[in-house]
Amino acid sequence: MIILSDILLFLTTALVVSITCLCILLRSRIQDAYTGSFLTVLVPLCLEMCLTLLATYLSRILNAAALASFAYALYALATTLCSILLTTALLLMFSRYLINLLPATSVQKHLGNRILTFLILLFLVVSIYLIFAFSGGDWVQALQLTIQYHFFGGSMFLIIHGVLSLFFIKRSETWEEERLLKGICYTFLPLAFLFPLDLIFFLHSPFKLVYLSFSILSVYLYYFISRRYFLTYEQTVLKPSLAKTYGISEREEQIITLMVEGLSNQEIAKQLFISPNTVKTHIKNIYGKLGVNNRLQLFVLLKS
Repeated sequence: MIILSDILLFLTTALVVSITCLCILLRSRIQDAYTGSFLTVLVPLCLEMCLTLLATYLSRILNAAALASFAYALYALATTLCSILLTTALLLMFSRYLINLLPATSVQKHLGNRILTFLILLFLVVSIYLIFAFSGGDWVQALQLTIQYHFFGGSMFLIIHGVLSLFFIKRSETWEEERLLKGICYTFLPLAFLFPLDLIFFLHSPFKLVYLSFSILSVYLYYFISRRYFLTYEQTVLKPSLAKTYGISEREEQIITLMVEGLSNQEIAKQLFISPNTVKTHIKNIYGKLGVNNRLQLFVLLKS
């Protein structure tokens, strides 16, 4: 079980660090608002996962004398406080990100922000009290309690985010909004089932099954970014020669252009003043003429 826990912890941390680095790279290159908002969540998450990994393995490789030293006690105290603050920052940033993403009124967003902020700050106060009360001034013990239980307990707040996203999905107005809300649902609603499994199998382990949700989030963000950036920001156009060769009509050229810009079927229908079903029919005809089955294959063909 320890080996499995270590493997999952390493893989989860690697995925989170990778998507964080990708977002930093894209943010520096294109100053995109989406990658900027992702980083407000990913940076504290990345630091927390790295801190958990460091604390887990450092306690194993140091000898007994080093673990009992005053320097290690100071390290344990500093790491405990950093971990608690990073978890709190992650929850606050994710809550603000979600509230801003929701297609809700300003009054609803303001109320949601206040409620979630109050609950998270209450969690912070209770966490500090319980960790230091149960450790009895033993900072090494406080670090162990923090690594094993605090981030795990804080992750349970993200079930609320999954429920809110599920409630507002149908009211989303753009494909980005819809995809991101769906991603939050797929990522955090399963926590309700993983939490009991952790209590049974991984309660005293530094890794918890609920951390797999962050791996799923990393993969989903990569999918979202790859579609938005690599397929939208990069130059992709329908060459006249290609349109003539495959018999693409003027209306189909318009639809391909809007697809390349990242618009959903509903957005294309609204912009061209036609029904979504008509858009679907045109897209089906486009795929048939070009010999592709989805947007990804279409974009690859246009770039080739």
